[in-house]
Amino acid sequence: MAVCWYCEKEILGFRYKIAGNDCDIECANSQINRSLEFLGRLMSEIDEFVGFGLGYDKPEFFWYIFAETEAAAISIREVCSNAQIGFSLYPLMAKIPGGIDPEPTVALPDRIILGGVSVGHLNTKTTGTLGGVVRIGEQKYAVSTASVLAPEGSKLGDIIVQPSIEDSPHRAYSLGKLAVISKLAFGSINDLDAAIALVDSEVPTSPRIREIGRPTDVAEPEIGINVRKTGRSTGYREGRVLCTDVRIKVLKGSQQFIFQDQFIVMSESEPFAEVGDEGAFILNNNNDLVGMIQLAFHGMAVCARGSVLMGRFGFTPPYCFEPTDDDF
Repeated sequence: MAVCWYCEKEILGFRYKIAGNDCDIECANSQINRSLEFLGRLMSEIDEFVGFGLGYDKPEFFWYIFAETEAAAISIREVCSNAQIGFSLYPLMAKIPGGIDPEPTVALPDRIILGGVSVGHLNTKTTGTLGGVVRIGEQKYAVSTASVLAPEGSKLGDIIVQPSIEDSPHRAYSLGKLAVISKLAFGSINDLDAAIALVDSEVPTSPRIREIGRPTDVAEPEIGINVRKTGRSTGYREGRVLCTDVRIKVLKGSQQFIFQDQFIVMSESEPFAEVGDEGAFILNNNNDLVGMIQLAFHGMAVCARGSVLMGRFGFTPPYCFEPTDDDF
């Protein structure tokens, strides 16, 4: 008979482990939430503590911690040990992401606007990836990050272009107008950096994502699942979800923000994402939308959950991914 180390009750279902100790799922979730709160406080107190995320290697739960220096990683482990956080910690050295502009790439306007292509703001010349074209009724919206579509100084009604001005200075076409923004708030915990542009009625579109196809529904990220994306900088890449429950610091200009409730995707053989892939949709092997890239992080992608993205803008899956009569 297996007994939970925390509540001392018989484990009737699957046995999970935390630091080698058996536990049931209820106690595992309780301990995860407790440690999530503790690590969040600790990250705000230690400048070199970049972020953390929950890992799972069946049946063991553990935390990845991202720190700028080995000294910081050692300090974090010591504090967690003294606090009896109860989880194994796996430190990874990483600087706070952000502050780097993507290199321009040569791009021509696409005859049909679809996900996975270059997009940007006309006046501020931002560059990123158009995640996809999603519908509400007969109106169609281009989705990307607010950092790409609605940078500092922008306003509703501004023109969004495809490709970005940086990628195609003389051939960028007007795609539509900035419609709704979910922008990062300084001094707050953020779960989404996103914006949508209302696509002009005469612009030909498709709900497909280049080299992937049309999203069919929305699914939650799970550690270890296989996913893929098409981004403006690195194109089509396959990877897997490394960790969930991610909280991470990010630099936007001279300001530091904090993302929470994110997940991280990595590829085993090559970078899964680079700067300029922000906005790309993340899909699983069933073509369910799992998330959207918020930032590139040492070849990995920090992603917001697809369910949060869809809910924030009032999109209703799977209907929102269905083509209209004039789609290609």
